[in-house]
This record gives sequence, structure tokens and C-alpha cells, in this order.
Amino acid sequence: MKAPSRESPEPRKSISSTPLISLPFSVPARSLPVSEFAKRMKGLLALKARRKLDALLVVTEVNRYYFTGLLASNGALLVADGPAFYTDFRYLIMARACISFMPVRNIWRAADEQSALAKMGKGWRRVGYEGTIDARRLEALRKALPQVEWVDVSGALAEMRSVKSPAEQRALRRAVRANDVAFSRVRELVCAGMREWDVRNIIRREMDTIGQGEAFDTIVCAGKNSAECHHHPDETVIRDNRPVLIDMGVKLDYYCSDMTRSFCMGAPSPFYREIYRVVLEANRKAIRAIRPGRACADIDAIARRHIEKAGYAKYFDHSLGHSLGLEVHEAPSFALTCKTILKPGMALTVEPGIYLPGRFGIRIEDVILVTSNGCEVLSATPAEA
Repeated sequence: MKAPSRESPEPRKSISSTPLISLPFSVPARSLPVSEFAKRMKGLLALKARRKLDALLVVTEVNRYYFTGLLASNGALLVADGPAFYTDFRYLIMARACISFMPVRNIWRAADEQSALAKMGKGWRRVGYEGTIDARRLEALRKALPQVEWVDVSGALAEMRSVKSPAEQRALRRAVRANDVAFSRVRELVCAGMREWDVRNIIRREMDTIGQGEAFDTIVCAGKNSAECHHHPDETVIRDNRPVLIDMGVKLDYYCSDMTRSFCMGAPSPFYREIYRVVLEANRKAIRAIRPGRACADIDAIARRHIEKAGYAKYFDHSLGHSLGLEVHEAPSFALTCKTILKPGMALTVEPGIYLPGRFGIRIEDVILVTSNGCEVLSATPAEA
């Protein structure tokens, strides 16, 4: 789709008007080309030089994958004189086949980390680390290298991941498209008399067929449960002419999608239609305002002001949206506290909502991609009450 104009949101495609993804069975996730990970490694080397670090240590699973293309429960990416990946014998063959652009060494069992670093880092003074690692592991690192100043680079790594490369954008498009297809199939099956749990199971089955499972735990809300924005599906039965809210995301080739649609089984009440109109207008106004150079907080404020003017400010108490990629929640976010400036290649959700306790809730969530002059709405599922 082309980027929506600033005057009006781009028309949504009908799912039925585009070819469906048709897979007879689930397939394993496929990684991006090795050249993609090698390019990211150059960015990590540049970060090390820019921060004047003697070494940089990456140990969290998602960041290890981002820079190497290897998924493993144990391993460490160490950038010192040059980059090298360390892992134990369980992943050695896999790692050497996957990571062709740096040495892979078999000396890094989890229990050996402290002693190995103590030997390797005798001359280090400044070492970059991920501030998201657990406190016990960080304390062990500090004991191994007591002379080192540990520099938190988690913000810089998040910033690197926030702008998606062309290859990542293609992966996100596929994941979002798969989610649209899954929703279309599920929507045809949902009917009065089913339990929330039944619908959740259907969605999970579709996601295992069309991708590699859920990007997050699916939310299915019937009736007044839709006022709980993160409701856990239970045995509540879907009724005729009552609200339903579904928040779902499939993971495809390691990348996440996310979408929420609200609808009624049958004829919605006039009040439901009115609240739906307010939420949809907030969604569209925010999307029209998205473009490079604007602060994330400004986009949140646009949707929030619209809901506030309609008299429902206290019923919209979460941020407008979040970035997504290898994880369903990444940085930056459309939040009043987020001052990040939008750049082309950022992918975020736009998901305003109004939640009326004891009655119902409505959320409309789309994935957008920031372009050179605006944004493109990747979600193609129509938003209809």
C-alpha cells in the first residue's frame, strides 16, 4: 500500500480481494540472509568504537540472534579485538554452520563464563553490556572483572533494532499479512455459543499452520470481558448481539505481528457504534499524523486528545502503541513519555481503546511502517463494528 495522505487514512484492502497464504502444513522459520547479520555486526563494531569500549558483551537470546542469526539457549557474543561467538558443544556445529562471518569457539559453558572472562579481560577498563541481564549474572561479571567500568549499551542496541532494514520490512509484511489471513479464517468460524477458550484454540491452531505459533498469548474477550484490555480467555460464552474483542499476532520467520479487532456478533447497539466511531477516528487521526521527524509522544497525544474530547479520557489508560520486530514489544513506543523522533523504517502499532467497566471495551490496532514522507498501514483487515 502507498503511504496514507495527511488528510485521510488510506482505504483498507478487503482480505477477500487479495490472495490468501495457503500452507498445507507448518514450516520451520527461515532466517534472513547471512549478509544481513554481517552488516549488523559492523554496526556493533562502530558502537564499540564510538563508546570507547575495550569490549562489548551480548548475552541475551534475542540480541544474540539479532547479531548472529543463531537461536540457542546458551552463548555469548564478545566483541574485543574482533568479534567472536562462544558456546558449548550442544550448539557448536550449528553455530559454525550459521555464523560464517566471525570465529565460533567452544569454550563457553554457562558455568565457565566468570573464569573465562577473568582470563580474557585482564587489560579491559570499559566493557559494554546489556542492562536487561539479570542482577545475579551482572554481579558475577563484576566479580570476574573488578577493575572494569560496566557501560550499559541496551539503549543503543534497542535504537539499532528500532529501524528495520529492507529485509526486515519484508519479513514484517509477511508476518502481518499472515496475521490478516489467520484472522479472516478465524472470523468465519466464530459464532454465538462458542467459549472464549474455543476461539483462542482455533487461533492458536491457525498460527501453528500459517507460521510458527503465537507472537504473544492471544486475547479473546466476550461481552463485558472486553473492558479488560488484557483479559485471559476463559469459559465465557459468546452471545448474539454482544461485543467480541480479539487481539492476536502470529510469528513468522522470527518476526512478530499484532492486531486487534472489535466487533459484535449480530447487531451492535447504537452506543457500541458511537464508542466504536470514537476509537476508529482516534486510530485514523494518529495514523494521518505519523511521519519522520515527529516525536512518538506527539502521536500518542493526538489520539488521546480525540478520546478526551469525546468524554472518555479516563477509559483510555494505556499508551497508543509500541514497536515490534523480533519481539512483539520493542522500542520506541507511542507513549506520552517517549520523546524518540520517528525515522523511516520504524514499525509500530497504533491501538487506541476505550474500556467501559461492566459494559464493553473497544480497541482497534494496526501495524504501520514509517516511510520517507508518512507511513504505510500494513494491516489489511477491515475495521468494522
